[in-house]
Amino acid sequence: MARPAVKHTVEFDRVVALPRRVLNDVDSAAWAAVFTDELRDPRAVNLAPLLPEQGIVLAEALENNGAWVALPVGTGKTLLTYLLPVVFDAKRPLLIAPAAARDKTWADFASYEGQWRSPRAPIRFMSREDLANPKSVRFLHVYRPDLVMCDEGDELSNAIKGAPARLDRYRVDNQDAVFVVLTGTPTRNSIMGYWHILGWCLPETMPLPMVESEACTWAAALDERHGRAFDRVLPGPLGATREAALEWYSRRLTETPGVIIIDKDSCEAPLTFRWRFAKEDPALDAAYERFLTREENPGGMLVTDPLRWWLLDGQMGCGLYSYFDPEPPEEWRDAYREFAKFVRVMIARSRTGSHPLDTESMVVRRFKTHPTVERWLAIKPTFKPHTRHQWITHSAVESAVEWLHESREPGIVWTGCVEYGLEVAHKAGVPYFGRLGKSNDGRSLHNLAPNTSLVASWGANKRIFNLQPWARQLITMMPQSAKYVEQIVGRSHRRGQDKHVMIDVLMGSGGTIDAFEGAIRESLFGKASTTLTQKILRAEIIRARPAITKANHYRWASRWKGRAEELAA
Repeated sequence: MARPAVKHTVEFDRVVALPRRVLNDVDSAAWAAVFTDELRDPRAVNLAPLLPEQGIVLAEALENNGAWVALPVGTGKTLLTYLLPVVFDAKRPLLIAPAAARDKTWADFASYEGQWRSPRAPIRFMSREDLANPKSVRFLHVYRPDLVMCDEGDELSNAIKGAPARLDRYRVDNQDAVFVVLTGTPTRNSIMGYWHILGWCLPETMPLPMVESEACTWAAALDERHGRAFDRVLPGPLGATREAALEWYSRRLTETPGVIIIDKDSCEAPLTFRWRFAKEDPALDAAYERFLTREENPGGMLVTDPLRWWLLDGQMGCGLYSYFDPEPPEEWRDAYREFAKFVRVMIARSRTGSHPLDTESMVVRRFKTHPTVERWLAIKPTFKPHTRHQWITHSAVESAVEWLHESREPGIVWTGCVEYGLEVAHKAGVPYFGRLGKSNDGRSLHNLAPNTSLVASWGANKRIFNLQPWARQLITMMPQSAKYVEQIVGRSHRRGQDKHVMIDVLMGSGGTIDAFEGAIRESLFGKASTTLTQKILRAEIIRARPAITKANHYRWASRWKGRAEELAA
């Protein structure tokens, strides 16, 4: 039976017929000069002119009544969100940005006063979490913003989550509102991560099918699938091969008016990734053997969920593991799985209805008599999940502490595991920075002395912060996402950096190596589909090979296959 293919439809013809333009440096610089003169405050002294990238964003947004913008780190997105309301003469401008950016954004806005013309009306700031809160269900329709700006727009990639769903509904009901979405990392592995966002910004000229089912067919032909072809749709009119289709699509996307993708690094300083292996440790070797042969954690509990599989692999590489104590009863776990699936389906189905649902609590209120919900609500109080952490060994902690102390230059240890980060910070005598850039001793990343080494959660602090003084960094519990790697590295490798930025990656297992290579594969899809070259592709990468022996070979087995026979030759 032939595999399905992308169809030649009316929507395909509409996308093909859209106007085209090619961005160029001359026009960008000219627009920057025009807007610098027009938007400067008469009181301004020694005003730094707008960057060419900023000039072309303002021009394209105004020309197309909206824009989807992908800019390199350090290109002045905050200033853009201050000036866009001036350009559009917005009466009710709204900025949606990460909660951690709130204080910095207000401080930056205050610094622009007297330098740039002020917006006609105050800019309303909301975080994604604020907007997703059940109390904010009517906020957009009450406030009625005429200009919606989203910074770090990739946080809105899951269309059925609370904040994106509410923005989507507002756009449908308010066609006159202008949307400008800015990001430094537009995609991970699917064009559907920004399909709905393009629809907000360019509702009449989006360069993807407006019909979601048809856009999903395009995605099935184009998306990154870790090399799998058995479920891929043939590209049909998009191109003879997937590679040809990606080339056609990336050109169509980037040449669409209102889509601004700047493919250049904001930092010219050298960037190097180096693999560094954690200390050998018999206790970890035994833990990984049990993990891969019995699919159990070191405490003997089965691990079957894919997310917990990835989490356990990464945690064990750091020398510990988390577990429920006690484990949930099977009936409780099954009820929760069915309930979670029901919630996802109900939110997705409600998107086109007159009474959409955005959150789990809204689903519960609407369907409280549904058998699946009733079963979960009845059994939920019978078990209180309690997570504990157990150390296997401190060898990976020692590896990070040694890295911090082997140079007089201050460094950052990035980690995806709070308990590991706190332990490294304690052993090394340095602060640990968690949520909102706050440390365990009360300091803030925004004003930390540059001669201080530190440990930081990459989950909490991979955005917003300017950490340029720290050109020496160690990433532990390597994230699977190229987007996260781009954001972590961009804290230091950014405009104004003149040092060689050295990123060491602590490899604790074969899964860590898989995560690194997976990030490269993901970034290659981003380049092929959007033309944006992430930092990991621009960097020098110094790989190494683990010393594999009979005793430790399970530790270096591939996580993707989960078996020892997947060892490198």
